[in-house]
Amino acid sequence: MTTFYEKEGVVKASANVASGTMTVQWDSLLDDKAIEECCEAQIEQVKKGIKVLLLDVATANGVPSQKRQDWFESHLFPNFSSLGLKASITILPKSALTKLASKKWVKNAGTFKFDSFEAGSLSDAQELARQL
Repeated sequence: MTTFYEKEGVVKASANVASGTMTVQWDSLLDDKAIEECCEAQIEQVKKGIKVLLLDVATANGVPSQKRQDWFESHLFPNFSSLGLKASITILPKSALTKLASKKWVKNAGTFKFDSFEAGSLSDAQELARQL
């Protein structure tokens, strides 16, 4: 695993070229600038051939702003789709508020050319990624 984006206390994003996956572990979804920077870095990883995103929001707090969630639909998801992302797997959050937000982005991502799944743990998500 190679870390390609990190902001302490907010997010750590790593890619595993051998498995074609990237894992993005969020601690906070309140830093709008970090969300945009990390998502742009994820797009770059998809350009390099990463096919599966493991989105770990299990311990994250907060929710992305509505403006950022709209940006997911208008910019992030279309780029993932056109660049060949195969699947996004969201590890479900423990926070009820964060869970509501994650359900929305999983639902909205479903309209693009990559599959969206949910998993109860990172190990479950990794197992699912191996089966894709």
